Amino acid sequence: MKKIVLTSCGIIDKKLKEAFYNLLNKDVNKIKLLYITIAADGEKDTDKTWMEKEYTTILDLRIKEKNITKFHCEENIDFSTYDVIYMIGGNTFYLLKELKEKNLDKKIIQAINNGVIYIGSSAGSIILGKTIETALPYDENWVNLENFKGLNIVDGIIIPHANRKQEFIEETKKKYNDKIIELYDNYGIVITN
Repeated sequence: MKKIVLTSCGIIDKKLKEAFYNLLNKDVNKIKLLYITIAADGEKDTDKTWMEKEYTTILDLRIKEKNITKFHCEENIDFSTYDVIYMIGGNTFYLLKELKEKNLDKKIIQAINNGVIYIGSSAGSIILGKTIETALPYDENWVNLENFKGLNIVDGIIIPHANRKQEFIEETKKKYNDKIIELYDNYGIVITN
């Protein structure tokens, strides 16, 4: 069964935390989490204090730090050995390019289909939709990615930080004939089968 949590900034809201706990099939203290920072690695901005804040949201879920593995982009990894994959934000184009070049996209899809919980934050959420083209207004495509097709795990187009992009959302609705999933900061949605 698919278990996906889409957010803009991590799991902060109390109700979203409860929904996350309901997805677990073991005690939260025993959860093994893979913390993927590929998108942040692709950010040219040197101020990454937001990463520390977001990492704290994981600890606030009561997941033990010793059970968190930080992952940048190594190819030889078995996603099935983790209970949760947490993909943080950053540059969406760099993220998708790296995932596809290293065949990690297929491994992530397989892990999600096999019941590993996936938490996406910003770019980590966008990539699960049909296209990442909606990241163009705020992410620089400095890797010259030409194919914007997302992993297509979630039916629709995902727009994080929606509270800051209302005009852009209205334009996107006119351009695409797909469901638009708006993610507001501090909140998120849970998707299961």
